[in-house]
Amino acid sequence: MKIFFFCIGMNNSKRNKLWIFLTLVISIFIDLYMFPDAVLHLKPLIVLLVLIYWNMALPDKVGVSEALVVGLFLDILTGSILGLHALLFVFITYICQRFFYQFRVAPVLQQSVILFFLFFVFKIILAFDFINISSGVSISDIQYLFNSLTFAFLSSLMWPIIFFILRELRRKKIK
Repeated sequence: MKIFFFCIGMNNSKRNKLWIFLTLVISIFIDLYMFPDAVLHLKPLIVLLVLIYWNMALPDKVGVSEALVVGLFLDILTGSILGLHALLFVFITYICQRFFYQFRVAPVLQQSVILFFLFFVFKIILAFDFINISSGVSISDIQYLFNSLTFAFLSSLMWPIIFFILRELRRKKIK
C-alpha cells in the first residue's frame, strides 16, 4: 500500500521511469529464473526485447546508456564476461535508434524479421565467449548454428507479444 501512495506523489517523469525500470527488472527475472536449464541456449532474451521496445517507443527516455547499464547488470547476474552483454545490448540499441524512423513505422511482422537478423548476429557474437573456449563451441558447429537460428526465430516470435503487452502498458500507465 505504501508503494501506491508513493507513486501517487510522483510527477509523471519519475512515474514513467519507474514503470520502465519495473518492466526491465521483471524481464530480467523472467530471463534468469523462469526457464529451465535445458532450454537455456534456445530461450528468447526477453530483457533485450523489452529494451528494444522502450528504445523504439520512448527513445528520449531509454537509449544507449540504459542498454549499457542493463547489459552490465545482466553480465554480473549471469557471470559472463563483464561487458559482453553490455556491448551487444549497446550495439543493438544503437542500430534500433539509428534506424528509429524506419523501424517504428514498419509493421510488427516486418519488425520481427529485422529482429530475427539482429538476434542471429547477437547469438553468433556470443560464440566468441573466451571463458568457455575449451567447450568446443564455434561458428562452424552445425548444432550451434541451428541453436542460433532457433534462438533468433523464437525471439522474433516473442516480439509481437512483447510489443502489444508493453504498448498497452504504455498507453494506460505512461503519460
